[in-house]
Amino acid sequence: MHCLVIGATGYVGARLVPHLRSAGHAVRVLVRDEAKLDRLPWASDVDRVVGDVAAAADRACAGVDAVFYLVHSMDGPGYARRDREAAERLAAAAGAAGVRRVVYLGGLQPAGSENSAHLASRRETGDALLAGPVPAAVLQAGIVVGAGSASFEMIRHLATLSPVLPLPDRAWNAVQPIGIDDVLHHLTACLDLPDDVNRTFDIGGAEVLSFRELMTGFAAVAGRVRPVTVPVPVSAPRMLARAVQALTPVDRHLAGPLLESMAHDLIVRDDPPNGPPPGGPTGYAEAVRRALAEEGAAGRVPTDLPEPELHSEHVEDVAAPAAVLWEVISGVGGENGWYTVPGVWALRGGLDRLLGGVGARRSRPARLVEGAELDWWRVEEVVEGRSLLLRAETKTPGTVFLELRAEPVDDGRSRYVQRVTFRPDGLSGFAYWYAQLPAHDFVFAVMARTIAGVAAGRVTRRPVR
Repeated sequence: MHCLVIGATGYVGARLVPHLRSAGHAVRVLVRDEAKLDRLPWASDVDRVVGDVAAAADRACAGVDAVFYLVHSMDGPGYARRDREAAERLAAAAGAAGVRRVVYLGGLQPAGSENSAHLASRRETGDALLAGPVPAAVLQAGIVVGAGSASFEMIRHLATLSPVLPLPDRAWNAVQPIGIDDVLHHLTACLDLPDDVNRTFDIGGAEVLSFRELMTGFAAVAGRVRPVTVPVPVSAPRMLARAVQALTPVDRHLAGPLLESMAHDLIVRDDPPNGPPPGGPTGYAEAVRRALAEEGAAGRVPTDLPEPELHSEHVEDVAAPAAVLWEVISGVGGENGWYTVPGVWALRGGLDRLLGGVGARRSRPARLVEGAELDWWRVEEVVEGRSLLLRAETKTPGTVFLELRAEPVDDGRSRYVQRVTFRPDGLSGFAYWYAQLPAHDFVFAVMARTIAGVAAGRVTRRPVR
């Protein structure tokens, strides 16, 4: 079939496109951000239409057999109206183009009449497509488990945040998570439905769990201490969303609707299209294992949510060409040292050794190549003459990267950019970063100024030819 995927740079869409192509289908994508599309490894293998649904739906639907509609808004006032109108516009364009099937991925719905604004909007979007001229298959799913999924990343980071985890009392409500591989199976299975099928389908994994059990279950699979969960009678999704944004990579505009949805039991009450995946629905523990191992569709892609990061940067103008500055950068470590406060590197290495780490190690490879040891750092990437990226192997509650960069300016001058990136591991990681930040900034500021000065000094000492 010739398939159109709308929302191809989103979490599910970025994985559905290669899945469809591997099944032999031709794929066109409708995207608003072409630069984001170009970050995906399959971008050059698909036909593309650039624009939003309102302006480009007619062009995008022309000549396709099936449309996968994977977009929805979760931020700003009026998002429900915008979603409904976009769905109606897509349905009309698909009908005019002779499309045979529309497939939409929405959210599981509560059994009663009460609903969150987010889930009600997802249902309204599905209803608009079902009312359109083209038969629609509306899939309703709960939390999707896979690296990079907003709901999964929220679970992952909160589950490892602290040994004691306060949770809103609504976290004891039921949910039926589903692995991303199963989602892709069910979406693709809709292409084989009879042409007259126009209805909703619930899809879910093998187990019904509470939101609390999602947290503790993740910790068990990840080999972490299961947090002691404490119910807190708080119903303030906006306040909680801001806390989630501060502690995880999930933006509050994404976290808010997810937290609101926790007020309801969200379980499967219907059969999936064309039956379960081969071997049956994936269990939660197995879906988490695949996500942690980044297996197949459960792994990350370049457009996924980034890891939470904290940064410290120092920039110095250098009275020397970039080539001379690079000589200094590429010579750091070992007997040359790190051009900072005397003794501080040795002290840090000694403390690390006491904690069971690698210590200062004081070693330099003959040549800087990816994977080489450089004192307590590991070389991650070298761009000869331009930049050096290192990863610390010391004992810290997180992962530390150090980037040293030589940027040419003009008139024989350059710019030295020194950037520390820290990916905290739980609450202890955030506490560690902010506790040592004043000393950290001082030590690395001295390093940046000294490297810039050493490079400039080499120019003044070299004879004029």
